[in-house]
Amino acid sequence: MLFSIPEPGWWAIAIAATAFFMLGIRALPAGLDIPDDVRAEWAGRSGRGKRAFYVRTPLFAAGVLATSLLRPGPSSPMLFLFSVAFAAIPIAIFPVRGRMLRAYLAQRERPDTGEQPDAREQPGTRENSGTREQQPSAKDKPDRLAVAWIVAVLSVAILAAVLALMSSPYGSPA
Repeated sequence: MLFSIPEPGWWAIAIAATAFFMLGIRALPAGLDIPDDVRAEWAGRSGRGKRAFYVRTPLFAAGVLATSLLRPGPSSPMLFLFSVAFAAIPIAIFPVRGRMLRAYLAQRERPDTGEQPDAREQPGTRENSGTREQQPSAKDKPDRLAVAWIVAVLSVAILAAVLALMSSPYGSPA
């Protein structure tokens, strides 16, 4: 039975799920063909971001786990849902990480400056120091397949976890 694991075991599983999440997110770029200029840019700014990731994620996880202590009764169901959610995020992103990188690189090549062209100019072009530049016709849209995949995997994971919880003694109404 799913919830025959003692509560200290669920705490260990929740901590392991948090560690899996942190390692999984940091390992997502591994094996991707990242251009050297992008890799150098990421290396230059990743020191502070990496520290923030390794400090804020455990603090956030500790806050979420602390809420399971506030409610009366066993915290195993909350720890189970927490573990499923944290473990599902890197699993959902991993298969579409290449598509996400390509979309990021494409957006990086043609950034949206947010400037509005002058109304007197032709649509789609603007004057800039005597030269005409082509304006992007619309903002870059996220890769719909990647978004659909991530949403579907996370939805299925949470739905399966909730169904498992509802079929257990913890899910029956009191």
